[in-house]
Amino acid sequence: VLEATGFPYHRVLGMAGTLDSSRFRWSLAQKAGVLVSDVEAVTLGSHGGEMVPIVSTALIRNKPVTTVLSNDEIRDCVETTVHGGESVVALRKTGSATLAPAHAVCELLDAIRGARPGALPVSVMLNGSYGIHDVVLGVPCVLDSNGLREIIELSITDEEQALLEAAAESVRNRLGQAANTNI
Repeated sequence: VLEATGFPYHRVLGMAGTLDSSRFRWSLAQKAGVLVSDVEAVTLGSHGGEMVPIVSTALIRNKPVTTVLSNDEIRDCVETTVHGGESVVALRKTGSATLAPAHAVCELLDAIRGARPGALPVSVMLNGSYGIHDVVLGVPCVLDSNGLREIIELSITDEEQALLEAAAESVRNRLGQAANTNI
């Protein structure tokens, strides 16, 4: 999209991280028996198998998720988050989900118009953030009327960083394959 439109990178945004992070917060809230508004959690990376739910910074009622849920419960939440979209499509039997992505786009629009303060996960071109260059991944961002104002770099674990780097490489490989098939 960047190349096709010629737009500057800060004006080209995607919503995959917004939807996936909402699913992660919902899953953690369900497991902990709290409201979704009591949970702070984010996913980085791409959608599907390249998604990286960030457990190390996740909070439930301002407490680290690891002090509220067991490792098995957290693992279940991560699995639900990563494969949740597949479940929706399987239940609908008609293709891709539409309501949740539409809601995620509305969140982005609210942030752009200034009605939603703070950071939210957005797919943007990375130019060194998280040590990653020249690939689009979902990361926490602050948006304004000009688009991307700031990328927020979370302090993530080495394991989460490795998964994010693997996601970047996977996206690069898929783009290379698509370019070779003239898609």
